[in-house]
Amino acid sequence: MNGAQTSDTEDNPHREDDQSSEHSRSSEATGLRVREAIRRSGLKQRKIAAAIGIDETKLSKALSGRRRFTADELLGVATATGVTVRWLLGDESQVSAPPPNTATVPDSDEDATPKRSIAEAAWTLFGRHGFDAVRIADIAAASGVSAPSIHYYFANKSDLFDAALDYSVKLAFDRQIAWLDEIADPAQRLERLLKLQSPLGRTERGEWSIWLQAWARMALEGSTLTNYPPSYERWSRTVQSTIEDGQRTGCFRAGDPRAMTDELTSLLDGLGVKVLTGVMDTDTLSLRLRSYLGRAILLPTTTEHTTDTSTDRLKESS
Repeated sequence: MNGAQTSDTEDNPHREDDQSSEHSRSSEATGLRVREAIRRSGLKQRKIAAAIGIDETKLSKALSGRRRFTADELLGVATATGVTVRWLLGDESQVSAPPPNTATVPDSDEDATPKRSIAEAAWTLFGRHGFDAVRIADIAAASGVSAPSIHYYFANKSDLFDAALDYSVKLAFDRQIAWLDEIADPAQRLERLLKLQSPLGRTERGEWSIWLQAWARMALEGSTLTNYPPSYERWSRTVQSTIEDGQRTGCFRAGDPRAMTDELTSLLDGLGVKVLTGVMDTDTLSLRLRSYLGRAILLPTTTEHTTDTSTDRLKESS
């Protein structure tokens, strides 16, 4: 670099101020949406603060736009209030489309919060013990309501599993929005996307358990699980759009992006099943994915820039 060459901020001393103002406006807008989501959920701010792991002072600063919500905090708010992270961020993201059956705006229905709590309890129990081993009474006890209250919201255990599956889809969608929103580089975004969808952390393993059970049920005749295929297609479109971005910018290999997407998502599915069944460990899963990306998708010059391959960063989101 020529010693006389100046940076953008030196050429334009107002650029840094403009960027700071833009971030401030973005933080304020997000704070207003979080405040609205909390208000409509009927939950107290102290309960939201506890749910996302910060004190009320930090939450108040974030609500007023004086500090930015972290990715984990946005995930916590979205989970507690039932909205999507995409809505909290103003519907701007790198992810293709919202999953079905999730609130894109805050739900003010007084039934929404207990119903959501029941679905979360069902998700946890089904993920740990399996559909057949969990009773309605178990879900009622875990969610702090009576068995008749469960039946007020859900006709039967199959309906509860459907709700748990929808909850899994929402968790994955929100995590993608929160962690991918500011990653512009397609190679880094694809690598992070694959990590977010891998069974590396506690939450992700719970999601995979639900998905595996859904796959098994869908393989049987008479399955009523109709929501999963559109959700999987949405995930595939997110991967495909990232591959297309990488091809346009010249950091990914040429080829049919749909075929490349099918191969990559199928590989992740198979590796994920091996991890969940104890056949493979998570480090080997990460190694196999990284090796495949280098052979089939990334151009050689791109692999030098995608070195964040440890599982530790992902576990921050769990």
